[in-house]
Amino acid sequence: MALEDDQPQQKIRVNLATKYPEVVLCVGKICFGEKPRKKMPKNSKQDQKYTLACAVCALLNSGGGVIKVEIENENYNLERDKIGLDLEETFRSLVLFPDWRKYLDFEQRDNYLLIFIKTWSSENSSLTSESGKPRICSLSTGLHAKCGASLSHMSSTEAVLFLKAKQDEARRELSPGPPGKIRKMMAINREVGIINNTVAELFKRDQLRQGETLTFTESGYVEFKHYSTEKIFTRVKEMLPQYIAGFANTDGGYLWIGVNDDGRVEGFSSDDEDLDQLRLLINSIQSKLTPFHFCGNGNMHNLSYEHKILQVYSEAGDHCGYVCAIKIQPFTCVVFSEDPHSWLVEGSTIRRLKADKWAEWMTAADPDLSKFSETFRLELSLTEGSPLSKPVYSHKGLENVDYLCKQLFPVKSHSITRTPEKLSEDLLQEHPELDILMKNQLQQLSEGVLIFSRSWAVEVGLPENQDIICDVLLIAKDRPPILYTICKQHISKDLFEYSRRIAWRLKEKLVNTGGYIHKLCVIPKLLTLSPQTNCGEEWDLNIQEMYPQNYSLINSDNLKALFRALTIALLTFKSFLSDHVGSEFLNLLTIKQYQLLSENLHKTKKLYVYGLPGTGKTIVALKIIEKIRTMLQCTQEEVLYICENQPLRDFVRQKNICQAMTRVAFMKASFNGVKHIIVDEAQNFRDEEGDWYKKALTLTSSEHLPELGFFWIFLDYLQTSHTFQTGLPGATQHDPVESLTKVVRNANSIYRYLKENMEMIVKHSTLNIPSQRLESLLHRATCAHSLQGCVQVTKLGRNEIAKYVVERCCAYLKRGYSEKDIAILCYTDEEVRAYFEILASEIRKSKSNISLRKMEGRLEEHAILDSVRRFSGLERSIVFGIIPRHFPFQREIFTNILVCVASRANLNLHLIFEN
Repeated sequence: MALEDDQPQQKIRVNLATKYPEVVLCVGKICFGEKPRKKMPKNSKQDQKYTLACAVCALLNSGGGVIKVEIENENYNLERDKIGLDLEETFRSLVLFPDWRKYLDFEQRDNYLLIFIKTWSSENSSLTSESGKPRICSLSTGLHAKCGASLSHMSSTEAVLFLKAKQDEARRELSPGPPGKIRKMMAINREVGIINNTVAELFKRDQLRQGETLTFTESGYVEFKHYSTEKIFTRVKEMLPQYIAGFANTDGGYLWIGVNDDGRVEGFSSDDEDLDQLRLLINSIQSKLTPFHFCGNGNMHNLSYEHKILQVYSEAGDHCGYVCAIKIQPFTCVVFSEDPHSWLVEGSTIRRLKADKWAEWMTAADPDLSKFSETFRLELSLTEGSPLSKPVYSHKGLENVDYLCKQLFPVKSHSITRTPEKLSEDLLQEHPELDILMKNQLQQLSEGVLIFSRSWAVEVGLPENQDIICDVLLIAKDRPPILYTICKQHISKDLFEYSRRIAWRLKEKLVNTGGYIHKLCVIPKLLTLSPQTNCGEEWDLNIQEMYPQNYSLINSDNLKALFRALTIALLTFKSFLSDHVGSEFLNLLTIKQYQLLSENLHKTKKLYVYGLPGTGKTIVALKIIEKIRTMLQCTQEEVLYICENQPLRDFVRQKNICQAMTRVAFMKASFNGVKHIIVDEAQNFRDEEGDWYKKALTLTSSEHLPELGFFWIFLDYLQTSHTFQTGLPGATQHDPVESLTKVVRNANSIYRYLKENMEMIVKHSTLNIPSQRLESLLHRATCAHSLQGCVQVTKLGRNEIAKYVVERCCAYLKRGYSEKDIAILCYTDEEVRAYFEILASEIRKSKSNISLRKMEGRLEEHAILDSVRRFSGLERSIVFGIIPRHFPFQREIFTNILVCVASRANLNLHLIFEN
């Protein structure tokens, strides 16, 4: 399809005033039907086709939506006239699927044509063959390659294969050892082969004879071009980016301008001024091309080409013109002649993807978690979901998505299940009329689930509305999902808009987070507890009738896939491991973590959360901050996270979701703008700087607040690292209390070691801890992992300890681990300083390149050497815990310190006692 220069956003408008609960694009007037389109002027026909294709492409890449088109030709009938063969072919080539109706549905409403578009998907196909589909939709790729005697503009599928081949080649070149050197020699020999031939010799000449036939022909390394004088600059400007990029993307070569297809020198006429213009044009092309680097050395590897102007003389020796020759070197990575024609809807605008972003998207793959293959299970792959979805993993040993799905949304044959059971019972008890109201809506339904929420808005990241009693999501066979918004009083236009936005956001999350790839709409429906008639109101619509029939869920497979997507959408969070592996992916909450968040958010403002080591307290703390900000539309400054140690504070600051302070800093400043406070690792707080608890309680219950703020305290008495007063109220005053008992961080062997020591603490501790409550938690404790991991306990002298640590660090690095997988923990800062010198000396002896750093900011590329207290709340795959011979702390917390150290380790724990 020929592509126009006009930017389609000038003709495509995002309709924000629509009644549809999803993205609607308006593209103006378009002519439909085979006969009317044949009569159209060619330029108008191409322009309309391109604009419509851009809108379809944008929605395919953005999770789907609706295009509203005004029909230009009178008396048009969709059923009778169809849409036009050229448009059908455009859609077919766009979706890379023979039956384009799998993605597009058409309905005519008066003088408008509505196009319903489902999300793009790569159909689980492999990209190792030409039958594979790329991750996103594109009209054109902006990638060219010299293929034999012709220049090829790559299709989307060809581009993916090309990009992946280049990526693999770059990885091989970066790999150490002889194979890389051999490849470099082959590349040099190939270049020599190109240079030492007649083409290169001719490039060295300064003049040619008109009519002379060159002794070589067009090939993969040579291209001839000849244009009439009046068109030369226009044509060169059009074709030069494509040819320079095409040669660079393959093996390099020569472009000869002024030589015809038979290799006969024609030359072109030009004055000095025009020649200068031509030189400037050629030199300027490089700035118009977009390189994309796989090699990691973008500053070192640049596109390289050179040109020269050769004089052309007649047989009689008269000067009669010029030939321009351009020599292009092969480019290590990839160069685009222009940004791809691929589009995305972002808010109220449509954006064309830049070449580098497009290439990243097209080559994106699930992160390499091979080191963690025994820890994680892939639940949603990039090749399975929609373009905007990310890979989702669960911990092995924890419930997988299918199990979580059955627990959260139990589907029973020939019945409608209500869930969550406790919440639905509470709501029906508070509002008895709700039972009758919902039963009236469920008539003639055979099977499905009613999912109650105090606010589905909060579940999908929108602020709640105080005029809403609750929201109930119905997912049932033979119906699209229906979101019932139960209003306190009268239904209004504003409440409809509120419900529509929730339904819209829910669909987005199901598709773009949950990975649902089938046709989908979520229908908003307003209800009141008392009967009310709203006939005649413009917003009182039956939204379901606005969609094609095939947007209802019509089979069990789709129903199962939708519940699975909903589970992922509700339970995912960005894994802390994302920064570690250099690729963002999502992890799943446990049911208990999710329930703690969803059930307590509306139930209590003040809450104590007891969590055993490794149960994800910090994860839940950060999620509750996100939900509070969403629900109440708080600013970042209105929510405060308090912890005891600086590294954990820095870790939370990186999330950029709230203020984060240490307890000491909290006591030194006023926080009058703070409304909500989350306290983490509270068992290690102290009251030496003042009564932090009283200050936090005062801030969250201040008179200037319209209502109480959130004040949640996360703690674990089993990880107490001192004997000072914490400043917390006595445990008997901790009310209400929730708990986390499923260990998700530590391998099984580490968990067993933890369990033994935790039981010793509960039985023998002389600290003021709630032993009975902790004993109950331990009784319910479970480990998520089947992965065994490693626990090694040994006694050594100081110098032997240093040698032991360095030898094992080197061994881990040889096995594929990196420095950022390793933490070496001592009890005090004094011990850290002492061991830094001893370890540094041993590292020099071993001639290894291990770099040790304290945990500061984002120093995650290094092995960590720090104190147990400063590393509280953080984790590493490999932990060395050095326990001093002369304990600088009371014996009564010795076992607690062992628990603190051991709980930091994900996979491998080395406890070393000074002998």
